[in-house]
Amino acid sequence: MRSDRSVVFFGLAGLLAFAAPTAALASSCSRVVMVRIDMTPGQACWTYRGAATTFVGDFSHGQRIAAHMMGQASEYDPRSGRVTNFWRPRDPNVEGPGGFFFGDAEAPGLLTFSAPANGTYRLSFSPCAMWGAPGAVKICAR
Repeated sequence: MRSDRSVVFFGLAGLLAFAAPTAALASSCSRVVMVRIDMTPGQACWTYRGAATTFVGDFSHGQRIAAHMMGQASEYDPRSGRVTNFWRPRDPNVEGPGGFFFGDAEAPGLLTFSAPANGTYRLSFSPCAMWGAPGAVKICAR
């Protein structure tokens, strides 16, 4: 993104909100929307589409987890007046039992880790400026 040529705005449910970038970023980062990862027995992957910011689920010690996160963004060019929507990777991270934290993505939008203990894990992403924008998340556990 080049600030001299374009300003990025992130939409909520596909709508664009045109506001001062500082105000938009500040409000986006303060609204956490949690969704429970609901995998049925035998289900390997769970998917979600929407505007959530945090995904919470229970995993077992040694379980291998892969999280892939993408988000929709919009770029407005004030010179032409055109808006372009596109998908880009989000930077996933995970927090878990005993102070566990991991955020070293293997590839853009892809995080894999082994659960170090039984318990509840919270997966979220950055940049928080993408919070509230439509997203697609796929979490697989083996």
